[in-house]
Amino acid sequence: MNLILEFVHEHILAIDLSMFVLIWLVQIIIYPVFLYITEDQFQVWHKIYCKRISYFVLPLIIAQVFESAAACFFVGSHLEWIKLGFVLSAWIFTFLISAPCHQKLTKYGKVEREISKLISTNWYRTWIWSVVLIISYLQY
Repeated sequence: MNLILEFVHEHILAIDLSMFVLIWLVQIIIYPVFLYITEDQFQVWHKIYCKRISYFVLPLIIAQVFESAAACFFVGSHLEWIKLGFVLSAWIFTFLISAPCHQKLTKYGKVEREISKLISTNWYRTWIWSVVLIISYLQY
């Protein structure tokens, strides 16, 4: 466990940068493209997207919360606590707002109102992960 924690801590700037790039790609390219996919293709495509994006997102956000919590425990400065707050905010926002939008899209197919909600509410996560990267850089 100690080796995992040490590895994540040494690579947290790269992890945070990866999440930053990923969330901006999703916000600027992927989510807007949802509006252009035909209705008959949308459900299949969206199901594939959700499964495949999770292979990238889940390890990154798990590493972020793991490292942030550990940094609070071992270092405990204000910046570590602020970063943990932002990381947890991103988690909460993801699981309470974005995930239900994706569940509706998976269940009902292309619902433009739900896609628009996903795009507009995802700006919060985009800014949160941008701030997380800035904090990570300052800590580096």
